[in-house]
Amino acid sequence: MANEMPPSFPRENSNAYLRSGNKPHLNSARRRTPPKPANTNSSGLESSPSVSAVLFGEHTALLPSVTEVFELELARLEFGLLAPREIVERGAYFMRVDGKPTRHFSLCADNGAQDENRSGMTNAYFKAGKFSTGYATHSLFPYRGKFHPQLVRALINIIGVRRGEVLLDPMCGSGTTNLEAALLGIDSVALDASPFCRLMARVKRDALEIDKRECASLPARADELFDFFQTKGAAQKYARTRSEKKRRVFGLALLAYLDAMGYAERVQKAGHRELYSKVLARYADTAARAADFAPANGFGQVRIADGGVLDLSLPGNSTDGIITSPPYSFAIDYAANDAPQLAYLGCDVDALREGMVGLRGRGKTRRLENYFADMHRACGEMARVLKPGKFCVIIIGSNTNQTGGVRLEGKITESCEAAGMNLARSILKPIKGMRNTMSEEHILFFRKKGAAK
Repeated sequence: MANEMPPSFPRENSNAYLRSGNKPHLNSARRRTPPKPANTNSSGLESSPSVSAVLFGEHTALLPSVTEVFELELARLEFGLLAPREIVERGAYFMRVDGKPTRHFSLCADNGAQDENRSGMTNAYFKAGKFSTGYATHSLFPYRGKFHPQLVRALINIIGVRRGEVLLDPMCGSGTTNLEAALLGIDSVALDASPFCRLMARVKRDALEIDKRECASLPARADELFDFFQTKGAAQKYARTRSEKKRRVFGLALLAYLDAMGYAERVQKAGHRELYSKVLARYADTAARAADFAPANGFGQVRIADGGVLDLSLPGNSTDGIITSPPYSFAIDYAANDAPQLAYLGCDVDALREGMVGLRGRGKTRRLENYFADMHRACGEMARVLKPGKFCVIIIGSNTNQTGGVRLEGKITESCEAAGMNLARSILKPIKGMRNTMSEEHILFFRKKGAAK
């Protein structure tokens, strides 16, 4: 049939679909009953279909947490680009398809993110976000300004990166993109200027495969481990650990120590040691549950690469997709925010600041100039390593009060298009929790010129 899609992911049609927003036709193996229009011969509320029924049909149910317009738009893209069985297996925003619960819904419905040792506010955050933020090992060390994992999952599906291919996040932060790729069985590469961010990305991935017996033994070792991490050079010993099994456990305990360190500085009710015991117990429980999230063919691998986004240590045309978000340095001073953890890891915070996008330079004017110059160079590097015909997704916030009236999404678009990546689609997303400094961000889909192979 002339207008139907092949049974595999319609990669050659992704660009056109991202531009149009229309759901592509499906062949007989994938065909679903199209949504029925409203009954125009009847009046009253009873005859009007729900928005979900109009967009997805009567046999597809969204997660109850899907309430934002941008989520509906991303779900619509997933719905058009994935077969029903694929939505069940890897979809981000769906609860059921033809009566069958999706894997994401089943695994996240009771993911254990609630913890009596957390504050009520923190528990409320994870309860509200059990489908979007707190599942698997994403809840380890909640990091300011991080991606929503559910959003990343949808983006991976939409740009069509699959097992056997490689996804890149060259400004990985806490490693959300890379962890989400691993949960889908996809290999990825992570880079970040901050050694603390690289540590988080590694530990969150490693924690997926810690033996449950090792997890069960960790809480009883809290005092022993705390005393060890109090000694000079403990972090360096972790870096030199050759045993993969020991490195995973060691890293989880170290990240818990750094989490409790920051927590102890924010509260007055308990000291570092007491908080470490509580945080370690939660980390151990989270890691023990993470094995349930393993895809059929195993977790994807994450490679923490040397270098940064300004000089990617990757060959040209080597990456099948990029999903990243530049640091919100105008809203969050990441060097200052992570200073205790960075100092513990032996990092010169002032020297690191001069190498971080958005923090380099003295004075607002100079920092802005450096930021735009750095991001222009970063866009060129991302275009260089991306394969022709593939997608680069950049999530960028904008606050004209802090950027002298310049829209960041506009500057990013100019830089990407100058580097040979054309804007295919832009989706507006509101930001919660940072409204005093930034109220919205843009999900920008760029496609590198050339035909995908």
